[in-house]
Amino acid sequence: MRFRWHPSRLALDLVAVPVLWGIELQITWDRTAEPDAAATWVVVLSAALLYLPLFWRRRWPLAVLTLVTLGAAAVALLGFGFHPIFCVWLALFAAAAHCSDRKALLGLALAFLPVATSVHATVQDTPDPSMRVAAFVVAALFLTVAHAVVFGVGRWVRWSVVQRALVARLAAARAEAEERQRIARELHDVVAHAVSLMVLQAAGAERVMDRDPERARTALRQVDELGEQAVTELRRMLGLLSPAPSAPAQAAQQPVGLQHLDRLLDRLRAAGRDVEFCVAGEPGVLEPAVDEAAYRIAQEALTNAVKHAATDRPVRVALAWGPGDVELSVRTDGAGARGRLSARLSTGHGVRGMAERARAVGGEATAGPDPHGGYLVSARLPARPADPHDAAAEDAATTTAAGGRGEGTG
Repeated sequence: MRFRWHPSRLALDLVAVPVLWGIELQITWDRTAEPDAAATWVVVLSAALLYLPLFWRRRWPLAVLTLVTLGAAAVALLGFGFHPIFCVWLALFAAAAHCSDRKALLGLALAFLPVATSVHATVQDTPDPSMRVAAFVVAALFLTVAHAVVFGVGRWVRWSVVQRALVARLAAARAEAEERQRIARELHDVVAHAVSLMVLQAAGAERVMDRDPERARTALRQVDELGEQAVTELRRMLGLLSPAPSAPAQAAQQPVGLQHLDRLLDRLRAAGRDVEFCVAGEPGVLEPAVDEAAYRIAQEALTNAVKHAATDRPVRVALAWGPGDVELSVRTDGAGARGRLSARLSTGHGVRGMAERARAVGGEATAGPDPHGGYLVSARLPARPADPHDAAAEDAATTTAAGGRGEGTG
């Protein structure tokens, strides 16, 4: 684990280390009957030398533990009644929390050196020889259990930190994958729709080039506009993938949402398709993510209609507003030529992308053959009732409703 100085940890050490040092000295004075001045200074200096390295225990945990344990054992052998143990526990905890398994176990073994000296001193200080065996067992058992508890807590802390880091990495990877998937859906929706209409317009221009040059020129102008829009969207999406600070400002995103659904329908009409659009119910307010999902689902459904539906049958688009949701349906009657053109324009991701978009915002989308013939794409998305005091909601609802009343049969 990489060490980093942290102000809060340093402040904690500046309080905890001196406090433990003072407690250790107080325990020594209480156990010693009449310490002389020389012994007092030796104990104080020894304790200071043992506790000072603890400030670096997180950076070099095993080295600090080795220094502290060897020093504690050496000080105990001097015979001044000083048997430091708190410094050993603090260094052991740091080694257990910051070292690998092998190094942590090595540190645990080193930490038992002061245990031997402390147990020996306890036995020697027992005045009753018959109680020395019991004193040995109690002292050895207590210090062993204490070492095990300190070591176990340190390992648990290390495991918790590793788990949190792992969860954070997995969350970051999942977020990155979801963002890539979202961008891939955006690229698919924009490019597939534009290219499908471009191919349709170009094929139509080729058919009428000789007998109706003006209509052919109109179709080619549509191809030019669609191509420019597709390139603009591609440039924007590529800017999201690899933003360059020195690059010129990226083109603004094309507005998306159900209030801009007329734009998609006008493109189909310009391509020579008959489109019917109707709105039922009182338009509500959609969250931005839901509004975009509804628009993209409609875009993909209309793209499929261009590629697969019969050209002499209308494409029926309907919005049904309910109290808590909105249902979008795109229905085509009959099947067109599903030959080379349809296979060439199909990516195989459209239906799945619509379902994923709907699920991402808490809705559902289905696509399949219509029982009455043709093909039906249906999506149900969550919506909240329109607030009459919400100007933005009122404008959006008015725009959508006006589009539905004014279209009829194209």
